[in-house]
Amino acid sequence: MRDFAHCSRVFGLDGLEVLAAHWETHSFAPHMHDFYAVSLNYGGRGAFDCRGERFDAAPETCNLIGPGDVHTGRATSGGEWTYRNLHIELSLMRKLLQSLEWKGSFDVRFESPMAKDSVLVARLADVFGCLSGSSSLLESESLLLSVVARLATDHLVPGCAIRSAGTERLAVRRVKDWLETHSEGNASIRTLADVAGLSPYYLVRAFHKQVGIPPHQYQTNVRVHRARKLLQSGATISEVAHQTGFCDQSHLNRCFKNTFGLTPGKYVAGSGS
Repeated sequence: MRDFAHCSRVFGLDGLEVLAAHWETHSFAPHMHDFYAVSLNYGGRGAFDCRGERFDAAPETCNLIGPGDVHTGRATSGGEWTYRNLHIELSLMRKLLQSLEWKGSFDVRFESPMAKDSVLVARLADVFGCLSGSSSLLESESLLLSVVARLATDHLVPGCAIRSAGTERLAVRRVKDWLETHSEGNASIRTLADVAGLSPYYLVRAFHKQVGIPPHQYQTNVRVHRARKLLQSGATISEVAHQTGFCDQSHLNRCFKNTFGLTPGKYVAGSGS
């Protein structure tokens, strides 16, 4: 594979770009960004200079470059370097921090340009996997919030603690009822937070604590069971995907199989035999 980079935007998440990059020969001149760049190193090996130090970008490490941080970058040892970046505009970072009940200044920077943090690595892998395929807005927002929450508690200066989720039975019941009534809609976490009367990230954790799964998985579960009923009624798979709120037929196929162990096509074939 030669040098490659692809940048994409995410529907419903204004101020976010996702960069997938693979470098073999390219070398970055000293430069800076006007956004927060949060990277997960997947393979090969890279190196970059930042804040007067040189950092080794090994697999399962994270590069954290803040606005105005002058840095370089290149593959090392004549090899290759593969990573993915979240480019988070300042306006979006502010909204995400507000969703965490952030109390301090929004003028934040990263404590270090390099992090060896297995929790952050796992959360970034989840969000990149979500954003690279078919997924709901609710899932994308929830996973992105989990990344920013880890940054806030462990990597931002000044940082902040995040209060533990309590028992919010009435609020969670309202959200469950809303999701069951509006399961086909591409709801945002802020909509659910308004229904619950809670902050977005607190809601995600309180819901997970009480129900056992986060709101986006509950939404998917409701959609899958409604899809099964529609398939039983004779609707086509493409019609069912559209009516139940899945991004496309492949999205329905994946979620249906994750729940029932077989694809909608095999389900219909078996039901008709």
